[in-house]
Amino acid sequence: MKLDLVHSSEMEEYLLTRMAFSPNGEEIAVGHKHFRSYAVETGAARAEFAFADFLARLRYSNDGKFIAAANVGDNHPATRGALAVFHADGREHFAVAAPAPVESCAFGDGAVYWNAQSAVAGAELDPRRDLPLLALPDLQLRDLARSENGFTCFGREAVGSVRQVEGADLIFRKFRLLTCDPAGNVRNNIDLGIGAGVHALSPDGKLLAVEMVDFKNNERHVSLIDAETGVEANLLSLEANTLPVLEFGLGSEYFLCMKEDAEGDFNTLRVWRTSDLKLIGEARLDLAYHGLAACLEHSTIACLGGGKLDVYALA
Repeated sequence: MKLDLVHSSEMEEYLLTRMAFSPNGEEIAVGHKHFRSYAVETGAARAEFAFADFLARLRYSNDGKFIAAANVGDNHPATRGALAVFHADGREHFAVAAPAPVESCAFGDGAVYWNAQSAVAGAELDPRRDLPLLALPDLQLRDLARSENGFTCFGREAVGSVRQVEGADLIFRKFRLLTCDPAGNVRNNIDLGIGAGVHALSPDGKLLAVEMVDFKNNERHVSLIDAETGVEANLLSLEANTLPVLEFGLGSEYFLCMKEDAEGDFNTLRVWRTSDLKLIGEARLDLAYHGLAACLEHSTIACLGGGKLDVYALA
């Protein structure tokens, strides 16, 4: 797999900087609070977006007309939730507040959806009309996807169960992957155990990529989990002190993982075809990169880190 640098732009970046490509591949939105969109081919700034909170998610609508921004918790007990939907030219369309960080959002069926504390909230976009809440009892939502079949939700149990370990009562809260029909009726409820970490949900909701921890054997690996069947495939072992960056391309047809090479001073980008789990390409990247976004429909990826945003064409 060959990567040709299209352009490199200086960028103020933090670990909470988020990126998202527009569906047509012509622009990319980047930021950690206040964010901007840029032309992919030239790096020229296009629009500015006023968002006061740290970003957990940036998402373009399927037609590219809107951008949604959801906030992340900043480890402060009083952190409240915020979601804003903007026109692609930077104008705010509407904003909502919540008692807790929103963390996830998704577009689909002419509406935007977001986390609302053990429920999925939603609103039709044009004109704006609030939709009924879809209850997700006892689930702290971490990620969300919307498709014509309904919703895919990844999160952790809000209550959990108490177990005694060496005489102490400990609370164990499992991670779960749910699929629901458009009315919110649960079709599948997959138990992932307590060892789920860094994750990415495919835009079509078919696959979850997640860092899984095997506490018994003191091992970590990147897994792909089918949201309908619960079948898990371990793709890549993770060494100590390495964190993967996970991304999907062409819906769920391809899966990308970037991580530090354990024996070198570089990151390795790997791309799998998910239909048969075949590794179809690898490339070395700058060790400073900590962010990755893909637009495989237009053979483009973006890498962020070291004070720069680099856009590559895949060849």
